[in-house]
Amino acid sequence: MDFVKMFKQGNWMKTAKKFVGDNTKLGALAMETMRYAREKRSLDEVKDDITLLCNYVKDIALGRYKGYKTWNLTVIVAALLYIISPVDVIPDFLVGGFIDDLGIIAWALGKMSSELDTYKRSMLSY
Repeated sequence: MDFVKMFKQGNWMKTAKKFVGDNTKLGALAMETMRYAREKRSLDEVKDDITLLCNYVKDIALGRYKGYKTWNLTVIVAALLYIISPVDVIPDFLVGGFIDDLGIIAWALGKMSSELDTYKRSMLSY
């Protein structure tokens, strides 16, 4: 099953665009995703990656990181929305239900690796 293809064909990017520019929504999404990831043992192996994505979104919402491109933020927001959504390709309550979430996280990290490297370097000065 091609999770990324299904993700791209879904409404995730469209929904994510509604968050971009709304710092309250971005901050709430980052906090909710962190809470969700802490509760789900199935996501333990990618918690550091999820934390990076959430910190990226949170730092944009707080005005700490300004060097981002809107498209990059939209992709990361879409991935976070997918992770916390109860409605995705494989429902999380099923055995193996987090495989698609892990695939979307890996895809977002790969797609945004340059952006995230720039983010991490810029945050070292804080």
